Amino acid sequence: MAFTLDAVVSVGVTFVTKPRPVEELDGLVYGKATIEEPTARDRGWYRSPALLGAVVLVMTAIASLFFI
Repeated sequence: MAFTLDAVVSVGVTFVTKPRPVEELDGLVYGKATIEEPTARDRGWYRSPALLGAVVLVMTAIASLFFI
């Protein structure tokens, strides 16, 4: 019930409020962020969303085996 109420309130607030100007979103959201070529220092494995997501999925699958 809490999830449904939260979803309804979130959608309602989204439709009622006006969007922020694009200038305020600069650097805040990925879609608007200034994309720069990563330097060698920024190319660490821990900065890859796909790799980290895969690791979390595998860990979740392993953890779920204990609760079956």
